[in-house]
Amino acid sequence: MGNKKRSNFFFLVYLAGLSVIGFLATDMYLPAFDKMRIDLDTSKNNISASLTLFLAGYAIAQLLWGPFADKIGKPRSILVGLGIFTVASLSIFFTYDVTVLLVLRLLQAIGVCAAAVSWQALVIERYPADKTNKVFATIMPLVALSPALAPLLGVFLLDYFGWRSIFIVLAIIALLMMFYTLTLREEAARGNQAIPKKGASYIQLLQSKTYVGNVMIYAVCSGAFFAWLTGSPFFLKELGYDEAQIGFSFVPQTVAFMLGGYGYRALSDRMQGRRILPFLLVLYSVAVIGVLAITLITPPTLVMLLIPFCLMALANGACYPIVVAQAMKLFPGSLGKASALQNALQLGTCFLASGIVSLFSNTALLTTALVMVGTIPFVIIGFRMSK
Repeated sequence: MGNKKRSNFFFLVYLAGLSVIGFLATDMYLPAFDKMRIDLDTSKNNISASLTLFLAGYAIAQLLWGPFADKIGKPRSILVGLGIFTVASLSIFFTYDVTVLLVLRLLQAIGVCAAAVSWQALVIERYPADKTNKVFATIMPLVALSPALAPLLGVFLLDYFGWRSIFIVLAIIALLMMFYTLTLREEAARGNQAIPKKGASYIQLLQSKTYVGNVMIYAVCSGAFFAWLTGSPFFLKELGYDEAQIGFSFVPQTVAFMLGGYGYRALSDRMQGRRILPFLLVLYSVAVIGVLAITLITPPTLVMLLIPFCLMALANGACYPIVVAQAMKLFPGSLGKASALQNALQLGTCFLASGIVSLFSNTALLTTALVMVGTIPFVIIGFRMSK
């Protein structure tokens, strides 16, 4: 019994690692931008382009890995993808040319997509259907920690070992997960046995109203979150807050997201996700309307804005495990593609929301609030489709 518990614990740690490694690769090197610019003798735009290329590759390559993972199996897919990621990360350590850096960052993104696609599929494959929501609720809140902790780890490595060490650490993390992957065997999905297990195409996935509805909720709620993440440095600066205060503002929302996830996990054994979901979406809608109301009615302060936003983060933290599990369970024979399409649509929505806020950054607070409120009709449509 003890060995089984230890095995389950290590597998959960492994899944958590797969879920966050892409975000670590995105966030860990952000504090090193200026040192990289000087060391590579290049412009700020070129260094920023390394992030843009990574994000673009991370979004698009998901759709390539989905069918590949379904065909060869998730463990093999992870080994291939993390192998590419590891080689690219180690190569960055030795590069002194910014063009090579850009190519290697794109390869990093393409490789790490295998982990992003496969970890959700592994949850559906390895756990009984009545436990998947709880597992997602265990892992997903940890993803919220990566934007807060990854830059801090990056700063430590930058100060003591130089910016190149960041990519060595990323390679080591990937290698550790590859070693664990070698212990896994491909398993058949344990999803609903009444659902046909033949493979489905991306078109067939999009023809499922239930799948599209759940993914729509996941995507637009994430888009509202990213609108805030993009706009808050602009509008908080305009409101007179310094960088330290802006940085601190990310802590309460991270805590709220985790409380939502683990709060739902505690309730998941006693109440079905479908019964909780409407209340969470009402809380989400009230919260984003609250952000807009504060923006329009009164001179806002950081605390005033954080109260409704943290309520939104709480709702998102509890909502994500429900809608992701519901979408994934529908296609047990095409888990790779179901996960890939879901992630691609979520990331695409986040980029759209972030891009709108960036485009109208002169009115960052109002634009952010309007984008967030603009997601409510899509939340309603998604919920009606998902029923």
